[in-house]
Amino acid sequence: MAGPTSSLPIARGLRAAVATGVLLIGLFAASPASAVTLNPPPPAFETCHTGGNGTVCVGNRTRDGILEGTGIICGSGPDAFEIFDDGGTVIEHFERWYDADGNLVRRLSRSTWLGSAWINPDTGARVPYRQTNVTVADLAVPGDFASATATTTGVVNFVLPGGGAIVRNAGRTVVGPDGSLEFSSGPQAILDYFVNGNVAALQPICDALAG
Repeated sequence: MAGPTSSLPIARGLRAAVATGVLLIGLFAASPASAVTLNPPPPAFETCHTGGNGTVCVGNRTRDGILEGTGIICGSGPDAFEIFDDGGTVIEHFERWYDADGNLVRRLSRSTWLGSAWINPDTGARVPYRQTNVTVADLAVPGDFASATATTTGVVNFVLPGGGAIVRNAGRTVVGPDGSLEFSSGPQAILDYFVNGNVAALQPICDALAG
């Protein structure tokens, strides 16, 4: 799971603790994009069309994940180490819906991580993970991302080579405009670690990386 500054661990945990969802597409019929100014403007890789009472923009991209610390500490004393996240390759699909005035009202992102792993930077030991999630952000104030409530569904499995999943997240999370967790369901080991301080939730990964 591409890994967690002070806010990064929670963002990392919320991203990882998600489950499979339904992709929301086709809310507008495709037609040539209008001359209305879109706020905020979509990224260059998205193509926009008008339809219904607004504009929809759709795009795909593939990017390299990054190597970064997760904020998760395994062990204690001289044997302690921080887990790092090797993000592998990330395949992303995006959709944006704008109202008749050109203000963004909803954004969808679907992401799949390939070749990703959590690693022990001291030894190079790796625990691969498989992750797919869908996040839908609904803006209470059109055009203002700060007003968005984000609902994420998906799944992430940490799988040892030749074995099964040792830690699994599968469920749904809802994060409010202030960044607070409003709802969660399903097994949420990473959230359990960050929000509830349950170190045991991720102990199987620590054990695998320390071995």
